[in-house]
Amino acid sequence: MGVIQSAFLWGYMATQLLGGALADKYGGKRVMAGGIVYFSLASLLLPFALSSPVQAAGLTIPAILLARCCVGLGEGVALPSMNNLVARHVPPSAKARALGMCFSGFHSGNLVGLLVSPFILVSFGWRALFLLFGFLGAPLLAVWNATVPDKPPAAQQLAAASAAAAAGKPAGGGGGGNGVTLGRLLSHPATWAIVVVNFVNHWGYFIYLNWMPTYFSKALGFDLRASSLLAFLPWLVMALGSSAAGFLADSLISRGVSVTTVRKALQSASMLLPAAALLVLSQPGLPPAAAVACMTAALGVTSLGQAGFVANMSDIAPDNAGQMFGLCNTFGSAAGILGVVSVGLVVERTGSFAPVFQITAAMYVFAVAVWNVLCTGERVF
Repeated sequence: MGVIQSAFLWGYMATQLLGGALADKYGGKRVMAGGIVYFSLASLLLPFALSSPVQAAGLTIPAILLARCCVGLGEGVALPSMNNLVARHVPPSAKARALGMCFSGFHSGNLVGLLVSPFILVSFGWRALFLLFGFLGAPLLAVWNATVPDKPPAAQQLAAASAAAAAGKPAGGGGGGNGVTLGRLLSHPATWAIVVVNFVNHWGYFIYLNWMPTYFSKALGFDLRASSLLAFLPWLVMALGSSAAGFLADSLISRGVSVTTVRKALQSASMLLPAAALLVLSQPGLPPAAAVACMTAALGVTSLGQAGFVANMSDIAPDNAGQMFGLCNTFGSAAGILGVVSVGLVVERTGSFAPVFQITAAMYVFAVAVWNVLCTGERVF
C-alpha cells in the first residue's frame, strides 16, 4: 500500500528541478499551463490501468504505479511555477500574504477532495473520480490563461531591479534568472536550512495526506465516510492558517521586525507545536476526540511554515525562486516517498502509529535547531 501511495511522488520529485528552471527561464505562467495539460491527460490513465486487458496480462500493479507516477510528473511543476510567479509579480511587502493565499487554495483542494470523493465513489464508482479530474483540466487551463498576466507590472520590474542593484546582485528581470547554478545554491548554508526544514516538513505532510484517513479508520475505529470527514478538519485549519500566517508575517515586517527574525519565529512555531501534539497523540488509550484535536493541531499549525521556509526561498534567491523551490522540494519529495513507505512498514510490523508520531516529532525538533542556526532573511543570490 505504501509503495502504491508513494508512486505519485516519484513523478512529482522528477519534475521539481526541471519545473523550477523552466519557470525561471520562460515564466511560471507557461510552465504551469503545460503542467495542467499533462496532469489532466495523465489523470485519465488510471481507469485504463485497471481495465480487463491489463488485469488479464497480470500488469495491474505496474500499470497503476506508472499512471500515478505520470500524474506526479504533471503536478511537479506547479509549486516551483507558483513560487516564480509570486517572486516576480508580488512586491516583497506582500509576498508572505500572496504565498499564504496560494497555499490556502492548495489545501482547499484537499478539503474538496476529502468531502466530495466519498460521495462520488458511492454514487458513480472510482473511475468517475479520475475522469472528472482529467476533464476539468480544459476549463482550468482556459481560466488560467485568461487571468494570469504574462509579465509583472513595470513598477514591479523597476523595484526588483533597484533592490538587486542595492544588494550588488544582477537583476533577473522578467525571466531567465541570473545564471546562478545549482552548485552555487547548494554551497550556501541558507539553502541547506531550507532543504532540511523542507525535508522534515514534507515527511510529516505526506504522512498526514496519505495515512490520516487510515489512522482514523484503523486506530480510532471510524468508518470510511467518517474518516474522510474527520480528516477534513486539519486541512481546514491549515487552509485558514496559511493565509493568517502570511498576514502575520507581513504585518510584523512592516512594523520593523527583521525578516530573519520573522522567518525563524514562525518556522519554529510551525514545527515545535506539532511536535508536542504528536507526542500526545502517541500515548496509548487517547480518546478519539482528543486524537482528532491533536491531529488537527499537528497539521494545522504547520501552515505557519508557508511564511517561514517557503517565503524564505525568494528572500535569499528572488531571481531564482523557481529553481530554489524545485531544488528544495526535490529533497522534500524524497522525504515524502520515504515517509509514506516507512509508515506502511512500521504500522504493518508494529500494529501502531505511535512510533511514527514519535519519530516525526523528533525530526521536527532537529529541523528547528538547524533552521535557527543557518537561516537568514537577507538576499544571498
